[in-house]
Amino acid sequence: MNLHDSVFALITLLLSPQTIARMDLQRVSVALLALIVPISLFIMDSWLWLNTGSGNANYLYFQCLAFTAFLGTILLEFVFASVKRDKALRLTEKNMKLSKYEKHLSPNTQ
Repeated sequence: MNLHDSVFALITLLLSPQTIARMDLQRVSVALLALIVPISLFIMDSWLWLNTGSGNANYLYFQCLAFTAFLGTILLEFVFASVKRDKALRLTEKNMKLSKYEKHLSPNTQ
């Protein structure tokens, strides 16, 4: 996954604000701020390795690994928030059906 794909994925997450509201924003903000480090080091190391020939392939590997870990943290938190939201919607729907059913069974007091 390159940088363009991950930016597209992060922007696509913004299309569901109800799910974002259920996310642990402390963990997500730390991961978003930490993404700056692997991105900038990846750009610098790829320039050193490809253009001047003085870099090391292991540096690129670990920057990609850190980038993937931080992006995975954000996406996993989004999935957890989506599951929480779906569960809340199902419970709300179930409670509404039960209240309609109980209202139907109760005798009219008028």
